Amino acid sequence: MQALTALIKREYLEHRGAFVYGPAILLALFLAGGLYSLIGVDIGGTLAHELPNALRFYETSIALAAAGWLIYLLIMLFFYYGDAFSADSRNNSMLFWKSMPQSDLKILASKVAASLTVFPAAILVALALTGILAYLPALSIGSVMPAFAPPDIGTTLSAWGNVMLAALVLFAIGLLWYLPFLAWVGFLSVMFKRWAIPLAFLIPAIIGVFERVIAENLLVAGQFWTFITKRFELHFEGLEMEAYWLTGEPWNGMDLIALMLAGTDWVSLAGGVAVAVVLVYAASEYRRRFVLT
Repeated sequence: MQALTALIKREYLEHRGAFVYGPAILLALFLAGGLYSLIGVDIGGTLAHELPNALRFYETSIALAAAGWLIYLLIMLFFYYGDAFSADSRNNSMLFWKSMPQSDLKILASKVAASLTVFPAAILVALALTGILAYLPALSIGSVMPAFAPPDIGTTLSAWGNVMLAALVLFAIGLLWYLPFLAWVGFLSVMFKRWAIPLAFLIPAIIGVFERVIAENLLVAGQFWTFITKRFELHFEGLEMEAYWLTGEPWNGMDLIALMLAGTDWVSLAGGVAVAVVLVYAASEYRRRFVLT
């Protein structure tokens, strides 16, 4: 267990640029934008017809930030899996302990564990800070629209906590949902190194084209491409965020979590995780047998 913790720490030290320094730069830009909004920005009268109050403006801002940070995390993880699975293929040591080589399966498992723990945690910290900075535009909207007084600190903290709670579950489900795609590019990375990134798209596209040709010739329905495209969509059955937003009621984190849990296709999610486990194990076996040390 200590060895796995050390390996995860190594992954953090080697890749903190994408998951710590990059978000820090984006937060600095967001802070600059928030401070600029306090100086005075013409928001426009149409906003009054779209937002019931400044609290809803704040909740919407941080909710959109949660979606944006999740997309950022998934993009960074895609490139992480496309490189990290082969970047240290000639060195299985733990940090600076060169005399303590680890198995290929443990090395790859530590990379998966880092992608599901420390890296998302870093992005969630960035989201939490974004929620704090998002209060600045909420102040500015009240300054240009007197009827839209900014929410008080207590109300803001409650809204921040509710959205963060829902975002935590959203991140967890989203990471597990897309894990097979990440494991797929990681599997290709072991064999083709950085060429795995274009191949991760090219191979399914070629299969989809051949399936379409065969389906048309045999007059049968092709299922592969339809399955892949649907799998790319993280959808919660019965949860319509636009309708939830238009109600004007304060966001309730527990209600949102209940709706997300009820609307998740758990069978498909579990199947995807199983596929990811198989791909990571296959990658470790290929690495153990064919990659020179």
